[in-house]
Order: sequence, then C-alpha cells, then structure tokens
Amino acid sequence: MLRLGHRLLRAVALALAILAVCCGRAFAGSRVVVVTAERSGAHEETLVALRNALAQDLPDGEVAVFGVRDLERATLADARIVVTIGTQAAKAVGIRNPSTPVLHTLIPRDAFDLIQYGPHAGRYSAIFLDQPVHRQIALLNIALPHKPAVALLSSPASDELARRLASVAREQQLRANIEKVSSADEIYPALERLLDEPAVLVALPDSTLFNSYTIQNVLLTSYRHRAPLVGFSPAYVRAGALLALYSTPAQIARQAADAVRHVLAGGGLPPPQAPREFEIATNPNVARSLAIELDSPERIAERLRQREGRPEVKP
Repeated sequence: MLRLGHRLLRAVALALAILAVCCGRAFAGSRVVVVTAERSGAHEETLVALRNALAQDLPDGEVAVFGVRDLERATLADARIVVTIGTQAAKAVGIRNPSTPVLHTLIPRDAFDLIQYGPHAGRYSAIFLDQPVHRQIALLNIALPHKPAVALLSSPASDELARRLASVAREQQLRANIEKVSSADEIYPALERLLDEPAVLVALPDSTLFNSYTIQNVLLTSYRHRAPLVGFSPAYVRAGALLALYSTPAQIARQAADAVRHVLAGGGLPPPQAPREFEIATNPNVARSLAIELDSPERIAERLRQREGRPEVKP
C-alpha cells in the first residue's frame, strides 16, 4: 500500500511537471519582448503607452522589457513578437537575426532600409518615425499655399528621403531644391545657397544635420532669409520653427499595439508603414514675425485628415 502511495505521488509529480513545462512554453510563446536603448524621453513615453495599450489583452508579465545590453538570443527566441523602440535597438536586434517577428518603432524609413536583415527579411516590419512624403507636401499646400519653393538639406543618410520629397513637391507644382552635405561644417554654406531664393525649409529626421547643436544656427539662418522652417517634432516649434508635423509616442504605440495583437492572434506582421495618426504644432509668434497668415494647428490637421480621408482618432 505504501509503495502504491509512492507510485501515485510520483505520477502526480510527473504530471504536474509536464503541465508546468507545457504551460511554461505556452506562456513564453505568448510573450511580447520590447527592446529599447533609452529609458527616457520619447522612447520611455512609447514604452509606457504600448504597455497601457496592451494591458487589457495581456496579463502582467507577458510584456518583457530589455535594454540593448540585456539582449540574448534565448530571450528573443522565447517571444512571439519583438518590438524595438528607436534605431539603436533596431540595429541591435537585427544583428541577432531572430526567427520571431520583429516590429520596429521610432525609426526613420532610411535607417530601416539600411539594416541588414539576412535571409529573414520578411519577419521584420516597422512603423516609421518620419511622416509620408505626400502628407508633408500636402501640409505645405494647406498651411503655406503662397510659398512656391521647398528647400531640402540632406546628408548621405537622408538623401533618399530628400529626393522622394522633391519628387512629390514637383508633382504638386512646387519647385524643390536640394543641397547635399557630408559633414556638419558644410551645413551653413549649404543653407546660404539653398535659401538664396524664397522657400520653405523642411527639416528632415537626420541627426547629422538637425540636432541640439545645430538647430539654433539653422533657425537663425532661415529666419534671416525669412524662410520658415517646418520641423518634425513640437520641440522644433518651441525652438522657433513655424510649424511641425509629427506623431506622438502614444499614437505610434497604438498603431504598434494593433500589429502586436494581430500577430498574437495568429496573423502576420503588417507591411512597413508610416504613422496613421498625426498632430500639427504651430508658432504664432514666428508667423507674425514673418508676416505669414497661419490657421490654427487644429484646423490645419483637420484639413490634412480630410484630404487623406482619415478621421481623427480619439485616445
């Protein structure tokens, strides 16, 4: 009788162990791994918004967050989907070439195109940081209809984006000029040539050209030429740009959460895509200084959404 009891206990223990392994695998297989190189600013805002957006779909513990230095192949192998935040995190995950689907966020389109994905390119997708070129040119036509020319400053990292913008601008009957530079020392002579005629200077998401060290001189140069600057974040407007077209971390996170849910439900990744939702910021003081009549940011955004046939999304 005692031996029977021991055999029963061993059988129960074995069954529990098998159950634990199976459940553990199922749990691990449903995990979302988020990789971020920074825990501050827009990166942290995107992370918090993504976790909040997925909170009703995933129990606590199924969203794991790792820094770039924490990455190990086993960590990624256990995930159902990996979400990266920022270009540095995207590159770090790309080097590891995981077999699980990967969704990049807060990454410029040009940076996404430069990452080497190896034989598993179809497992990668992205929600780009930069706005679609047709939306950017439509913004100029709506907000600044009397400005006939677009000025673009590019480096090797943003040359393709500049050429796409110029092409769409010309399709919309706008002149478009590009000045290419290879180092920060060339920025200001190039700007002087670029703004020799009346134009709107469109800042590209290129950290070589537009960063905290260059922005004040870029703004002063454009202001001296009475050329309004259109930026890609509200920080540019606060610094002195006329207006900016951008997507908030919460908007990017909502779009990413939709993709994550689709993958967890058994679907595939969406194709690489621009942000769906967007905002407009304006600087009325700069508009007055440049004698530019500018609609409210809400009205400009409404007209831009109407042009795209896209309703406003309420948080």
